[in-house]
Amino acid sequence: MAFILFPRAGFSAQEKKGSLMKLSLLLLLVFTGSAFGQLAWETTEQTFNCKPEDKEVVAKYKFTNAGTKAIKIENVRTSCGCTTAALNKTDYAPGESGEIDAKFTFAGRTGPQQKEIMVTTSAVPENPTVLKLRVNIKEMVKVEPEVVFWNVGEQPAPRFIHIAIAEDAAAKVVSVTSDNPALKVTLTELKPGREYEAQVTPENATKPETATLMIQTDYPPGNPETKYAYARVK
Repeated sequence: MAFILFPRAGFSAQEKKGSLMKLSLLLLLVFTGSAFGQLAWETTEQTFNCKPEDKEVVAKYKFTNAGTKAIKIENVRTSCGCTTAALNKTDYAPGESGEIDAKFTFAGRTGPQQKEIMVTTSAVPENPTVLKLRVNIKEMVKVEPEVVFWNVGEQPAPRFIHIAIAEDAAAKVVSVTSDNPALKVTLTELKPGREYEAQVTPENATKPETATLMIQTDYPPGNPETKYAYARVK
């Protein structure tokens, strides 16, 4: 049984204030411990910086049963199909530790990515723990702008798309093609292995036209990436 001591009569205002602050802290610890004290996580958030050729990343979330009773991990669910999560077993005695392995497969993604893993336990089944996995996948081939356009009736002057290769990437642009012959594209290498320019020119701009421009690279090795840009007469 726990006893809570209140300030006795005759305490100064400062002493009373200090005692009340200690009491508030004690109550916070009591209620926090009962609601969330079963699984203690080493960390619930992890961040990785990767390149596309890394293909995947694995994050390990370590925990310990900090309670006085055995606990069961009832469910581990991820926020998307590109992320999987696994653990060796589901039941943990007081003081026992374990870890959840979360694997995120890039599948052609670039830029900042955030995935979540929801962990439900027998201690608080209505309040799952959310583990966060952040992955920054460097964009090794950058295309700007991704869309060029003309208005119907406008002079069909060429538009230009700039393609840049990251300094630490051994990559090159192999070709750029248009799926619509009414919007022609030619490729020029501005800086060997680093900068390219795609010139897009419509035959005329008398009617609406749309083209997808396929920018074929030789990066990453074994699974070369195709970037896309778009041209429109609207």
